Amino acid sequence: MPLKSFKLTAAAAAGAIASAAMLLSAGPAAADNPPYSGCPEWALCLYQNGGGTGSKAIVTPPAAGGNAKIVRLTSTKFLNGEIADNQVSSWLNNSQCQIEFWDDPKGEFYPSDLDFAPSWQWGLKADYSFGTSKAYVNDRISSLRFYCS
Repeated sequence: MPLKSFKLTAAAAAGAIASAAMLLSAGPAAADNPPYSGCPEWALCLYQNGGGTGSKAIVTPPAAGGNAKIVRLTSTKFLNGEIADNQVSSWLNNSQCQIEFWDDPKGEFYPSDLDFAPSWQWGLKADYSFGTSKAYVNDRISSLRFYCS
């Protein structure tokens, strides 16, 4: 075997071994965001997709002892830049606040109360994706009312 041919064969074999080692050492592919991930303390996280997946919006409730606070989702954006109004499919409450979830598209006086999170329930979640018992709420939430004690 000529020296040049031997070098090419050795280089090809070394490349194949390195590629195989990289494939075997790679762990399983991780999702961009594990479900309900990255929600800070004292926040309500709204997720664009069911099961706490997709882009999220982080809503900071008022301080403890604060009066009721209404947040209209027409001015709240998910991290991907989309408006959260009528796009919430799941949420995680990491605050001590009681929260009412409303379908109130025009900010009128007669909102439809879609869901409720009692106070002092850190880590409480809801999922409105299809196939869940509250799928009728999917993509209908337009505003929130916080009561923080």
